Amino acid sequence: MKSLHLALAVVGTLAAFPASAAEQRINIGVGELTCPTCSFTVATAMRGVPTVEIIDFREGEEFGTGTYVVAFDDQAANPDMIIEAVLANGYPAEIVEPGDS
Repeated sequence: MKSLHLALAVVGTLAAFPASAAEQRINIGVGELTCPTCSFTVATAMRGVPTVEIIDFREGEEFGTGTYVVAFDDQAANPDMIIEAVLANGYPAEIVEPGDS
């Protein structure tokens, strides 16, 4: 009987903690990055979304384009929120697969 009580206590304790959030990483391609201020504006918009961190930035092959590697907590944010933040500042943005230009 003590084993049953102990097992129930452990299960009850684990159930009290919320499920762990998972860090997600995505690549976001952005256009119209024609000056340093543009990159700063886009980065600021992305960081305005809860838990978003910019891990890396790679310039695109075409002038004014680039790809941001972004990490975020999937319980606090989602890719659409990040894209919308960039679009709201007037820059075209889309999720790109690794290796796409």
